Amino acid sequence: MLYEDEIVQIQLDRQAAVLQLTFLQTPTLEQFRNGYRLAIDRAVAKNVRLWITDAQKIKAMLPENQVWLKQNMAQLFTSSQLRKFAIVMAPECFVMTNPNKVYEKPTPETENASPIKVHFDKEAAVEWLLTN
Repeated sequence: MLYEDEIVQIQLDRQAAVLQLTFLQTPTLEQFRNGYRLAIDRAVAKNVRLWITDAQKIKAMLPENQVWLKQNMAQLFTSSQLRKFAIVMAPECFVMTNPNKVYEKPTPETENASPIKVHFDKEAAVEWLLTN
């Protein structure tokens, strides 16, 4: 366990270089960003290659957080540190997200190439994360 409070939990599987950010309840805008800031700092410090966010407790994704998240996660991909990022979210939250803001909508050619993928099932997300 790297960090835990009433809103977020950050864990690291050192062997697999996987960081897991779990939202324990729906965060405010600032709590959402603070949770990700802490996790990004840990990811950089620990040379994390794979990341999973369990956001199933978040029932609404604010548009401004979608933009913020994409901008802030982009630095980990452009530095070539992060290879894959899986997000597990509740279906009711997913329908409120703008796919262009959070992730690239897959096309048949990029289906397996996208480093970011949304899942509704945590086991499926972990499986996708750990496969090449």
